[in-house]
Amino acid sequence: MIRVLVVDDSRETCDLLELLLSKEEVGMDLEVVKATRPEEAMELLRGGGFELMLSDINLEASLDGLDLLRFAKPLGVETILLTGFGTLEKALEAVREGAFDFISKPWNNEELKTLVKRAIVRKESRSAPSSNPRLQRSVMIGSSPKMMDVYRTIASLQNSRTTVLITGESGTGKELVARTIHASSDRKDRPFVAINCGAMTETLLESELFGHAKGSFTGAVSDKKGLFEEATGGTILLDEIGETSPSFQVRMLRVLQEQEVRRVGSTKMVKVDLRIIAATNRDLAEMVKTGKFREDLYYRLSVVEIRVPALRERWSRDENSGRIISDIPLLLDHFLAEFNQRNSQNYAIRQDARQILERYTWPGNVREMANVIEHLTQLSRGREITPEDFPDKIKEEMRTRHVELPHAAAPLLELIVDWDHLPTLDELERRYIQVLLKHQHKKSRIAEILGKDRTTLYRKLRDMGLGEGGEEGA
Repeated sequence: MIRVLVVDDSRETCDLLELLLSKEEVGMDLEVVKATRPEEAMELLRGGGFELMLSDINLEASLDGLDLLRFAKPLGVETILLTGFGTLEKALEAVREGAFDFISKPWNNEELKTLVKRAIVRKESRSAPSSNPRLQRSVMIGSSPKMMDVYRTIASLQNSRTTVLITGESGTGKELVARTIHASSDRKDRPFVAINCGAMTETLLESELFGHAKGSFTGAVSDKKGLFEEATGGTILLDEIGETSPSFQVRMLRVLQEQEVRRVGSTKMVKVDLRIIAATNRDLAEMVKTGKFREDLYYRLSVVEIRVPALRERWSRDENSGRIISDIPLLLDHFLAEFNQRNSQNYAIRQDARQILERYTWPGNVREMANVIEHLTQLSRGREITPEDFPDKIKEEMRTRHVELPHAAAPLLELIVDWDHLPTLDELERRYIQVLLKHQHKKSRIAEILGKDRTTLYRKLRDMGLGEGGEEGA
C-alpha cells in the first residue's frame, strides 16, 4: 500500500485531505498518515516508507513546508506543497528545491486528486532539483488558479532558452512575465531588452534591432550595433509582435533559426546568443489563417505559450463555502502600499470604497488598477479614499451595475464575468432577490431597489417559491 504523509497545522485540513485521498475518491489504495507539526512530520519521514508528502508551506512554526521538502527529497519522497499565499517566488523556490508541484488554497478537489495520482505514477521519472541561487523577489501578485498556471510555466522555464510567446489583453502584465522569465534564468546577469514593435516604422525597427552599416542610408555616418548584438547572452522581448510587417517577419525567422543577424546595408552575418520572447494582445493563430502573420514564424515563436489572464478572470470559488476568492484585493493592497511608500504617504481605502473597487470590471486590467490607485493617492480629498474620489469611468460603471447593493451581493454580480457559466436572466433575477431577502427584511425597500410596487413583488415571490408575500416586514 502506498503511504502518503499529510502535514498541516490545521487538524481539520488534515482530516479533509485524508478524506479526499480515500480509495473511493482517488481509486487507489493509499495509507494516509497525518502530522500537524513539522517536527512530527520529520520524525515520521525518518521512519521511512513514504512515497508522497502533501504539506502546507506556512506551518505557523519555526520550520515550514520548504524545510520539509528539503528534508524529504533525499529520502526519495515526492512532495506537493499547498499554499494560501500563492506567489511566484514561492512557486519558483518550490520547483527549484525539487517539489513535484504546488497548489493554491483553497484548492479544487478534482485538481488536487489528479495531482496526487500524477505524482505517484511519475515518481521515478522526476528530475533532481536545480541548484540555481535564490531568485530576486518577484512583484507578480495573485493566487488564483489561472495565475498559478502562469507561475508553474515560468518555474518550468528556469534554465531553458526556449522561445516563449506571451499573450493576453492590454494591461495584463505581459512584460512583467517576460522580465520574470529572464530574472529566473541563467541569463539574469545579462541584458534584458524590451522593444515595442508597434511603436516604430519598419525601417526604424530594423535599424534598432539589427543595426546598420556606415553609409547604408542618409545619416548613417558610422557602423552601429543593433539591440540583437547589444543584448547577446541575454533576453529580447519583442512586444506587439503582431504589428510587424511580412518582410520583418522573414528577417526574424532567420534570427530564430540561425541565431545570427545582418546589419542593414551589410553583407556580413554576426552570430548572437539570444533568448527571444514575443508578446501580443492579438490572436496570432487567427492572423495566420487570414495571411496577416507568417505561419512558420508563429510556430517558431510559440514553442511555449503563456496566456496572462485578464483581471476579471483571476478568481475562484471556494467549494466549501461558495465564497468568491479574487486576486483583486491583493493587488489593491499591493499598489496602495507601493504608492504610499514611494510618496511617503499613508493613504487607506475606506471599506465602502474598497467594495466598489473589488467589483469594478477593470477593462484596462492591472495597468488600469495601478493608474487608478496612483490617481487616488494624488487627488483624494483626505487620507482616506472614498467613492467620491473615484474617476468618472468607475462612478459611471457603478451606477449602471447598481453597486450600492449590500456587499453580500458581490458573488451574484461577479457571476456576470464567468462567461463559461452564465445564468439565465430568470435565474439571475431569482438569485438577486434571494440575496436581497437575506440582507433586507423590509419588502417595501426590496420593491424599491427592484423598481417594482409591492403587489408585483409579492406575486413574483409566490411564482418563484420564495414566500407567500403578505405585509409582514413591509
